[in-house]
Amino acid sequence: MSQSTLGPWAGPKPPATGSSERSSSVPTRSRDSGFTLLEIMVAVAILAATLVVLLSIVTNNVRSTNHAKMTTAATFLARTKMVQIEDQILDIGFTDNDESKSGTFRELGFPQFRFDTLIERIELPSDLAQKARDQSTTDTRDSKDPMSMMTGFMGGMMSSFIDPVRLGLQESVRKVTVRVLWDEHGRRDQTLEVVQYLTDPAKLDLALNPGAGAATGSGGSSGGAQGPSLNSLGKMIGGGK
Repeated sequence: MSQSTLGPWAGPKPPATGSSERSSSVPTRSRDSGFTLLEIMVAVAILAATLVVLLSIVTNNVRSTNHAKMTTAATFLARTKMVQIEDQILDIGFTDNDESKSGTFRELGFPQFRFDTLIERIELPSDLAQKARDQSTTDTRDSKDPMSMMTGFMGGMMSSFIDPVRLGLQESVRKVTVRVLWDEHGRRDQTLEVVQYLTDPAKLDLALNPGAGAATGSGGSSGGAQGPSLNSLGKMIGGGK
C-alpha cells in the first residue's frame, strides 16, 4: 500500500501538548537531596526539649538520693546524741534548770552536721487539785443516791494527792529535744528533730517522800554500740573516718 492511500495518519505523530507538558514542568525532589533547613531546626528543637527533660529528671534523682543519705546520717547522729544525753543524765542526774547546748559532730567525722539540744522541765497545770475538789463538791451536792455521794466524797479525798504527784512528776520527768541541722546544694537549713521524755523514778520517790534518801539515777541505753554504725554511715556518705 502506498503512502498516498494511507491518508493523513501515515505521517509521524505530532508531540503531545497540554496537561502532559504542565505535569512535566513541576519540579520533583531527587532521592539524593538532603533535609531542608526548617526540618533540621524542628529536629534540633525536639532534641533540645527532650534533653532538658532528661537532665531535669537525672538532677532530681541525684538530689533525692543525696537528701536520703543526709537524712539517714542525721537520724543516726540524732540517736547518738540522744544516747550521750541519756548517759550524762545517768551519771549526774537531773538539774533544776533547763539546759541547752549547740555544736557540731566534727569529733565523729561529720563536720557538715550541727546540733542543738535542750533539756527542759515539764510544767503541769497547778490548778488540777482545785478543779478536782470543785468537781467532787458538785457531784456530792447534786447526787441523788448514796453511791454517788460516796463517789464524790472519795474524789474529794483523792484530790489532796494531786499536788504531790504533780510536783513529783515535774521533778522526775524531763523533755529532751535534739535537733540536727545541715545544708544541701539548693536546700539550706535542713532539720531533723527528735523529742524524748526521760524519767528518774528516784526523783519521784524523793518528791513523794522527802525523808527518803534515795539515790538519783536515770535509765538510759548504752552508747557503746554506736561506733560500727557511724563508721558504716561515714563510708556511705563519704564523710566518716
